[in-house]
Amino acid sequence: MEEKNTDLQLDDLVRVDNLQLLYHQSYPAIFASLISAALLSAVLWPVQQKEVLISWFIILTYTAIVRLILFMLYNRVKPQGEDILSWEMPYFVTQLLSSTSWGIGAVYIMPIDSQLHQVVIYYFLMGLSGGAIFAYSANRTMTLVTIASLLLPITGWFLVQGGLLAMGLVMGAVVFYIYTIRAGKILSLTLNKSFMLAHELNNAKEAAETLALKDELSGLNNRRAFYEKGKMLVDYCQRNNEVFSVITIDIDHFKKINDKFGHAAGDATIIQVGSILLQVIPKSGLCARIGGEEFGILLKASASDAAVQLAEKLRQKIAATPIAFNGEDITISASFGVADGNLDLDTLLKRADAALYKAKETGRNRVICDECDTEEMQSRLNAKRLLSLIG
Repeated sequence: MEEKNTDLQLDDLVRVDNLQLLYHQSYPAIFASLISAALLSAVLWPVQQKEVLISWFIILTYTAIVRLILFMLYNRVKPQGEDILSWEMPYFVTQLLSSTSWGIGAVYIMPIDSQLHQVVIYYFLMGLSGGAIFAYSANRTMTLVTIASLLLPITGWFLVQGGLLAMGLVMGAVVFYIYTIRAGKILSLTLNKSFMLAHELNNAKEAAETLALKDELSGLNNRRAFYEKGKMLVDYCQRNNEVFSVITIDIDHFKKINDKFGHAAGDATIIQVGSILLQVIPKSGLCARIGGEEFGILLKASASDAAVQLAEKLRQKIAATPIAFNGEDITISASFGVADGNLDLDTLLKRADAALYKAKETGRNRVICDECDTEEMQSRLNAKRLLSLIG
């Protein structure tokens, strides 16, 4: 009945969110890259060798196909949680291949004798760089590396060429890159803060819900959790026509322990009983502190006397485990009431409480089963109890 907790730290959760966003929002960039390459090839067709343009376009198409396959695999696998992080490096590598094919490829297809077409290529690269700010804003490093791989080769080429126009384009690229560093930082920080705040709010909500459903002293579920989770288990059993059992437990002479040794000893008693319950109760069961010194257990009945046997095991363990308190060993015991059936939770709790009251009235430190072959069951329990005393 316990929820599975994630081991991811907050920073890793933010990385997961960033990567999910990258895969979601950058998918159209694959097709935008191919369309832009086709348009640029058409513009350069009259002034550049056809073999050069075709070979460059084939390389870009290959990188686009590789990226497309990666996105298809990601959407098919649908990784969750920590598994998503293993998709970060493939994304980075394929994206770097694509942007480098554009950056170095722009120099490769650059027409030497046409400044107009050189500016056109520069215009296309600036457009792709601007799109990268949006498409990869979830990861600042990815944004900066992509833009650098797009602009650095052509910026270096213009720097080598010299001339007023070339120097103007170089300065434009430098200014744009400086702006990108600042804008990327702001976008990345905003996104990260948003993701972090969302996780912090979710963690706070889960912590509040846990506190609302947990008994702080015993470490068990509290009364509210017992009823809320218990009704779900009962509904499941009733839908599947399965029998479930309720065990109620009351620590014997708890008031005397408090009066004689103080409330700290009473708290130690509650803590120890809670610890024993957590050790013995199967994970499929539900146990809770439902009153001051009263506990409740709810579980599916795997056999007709499974709950009674479990209760007897708990009774013996509690009685055999004294509490070490201020240099003294305090021996405690508990009484148990058991009821099973396919009824509603409130009805079975009343029956188990009635059995518990009978256990109290008939000497305490015993298990009483309500309406489950009482004479035969009780004779078995009495025999076990006698053997445990003799042993």
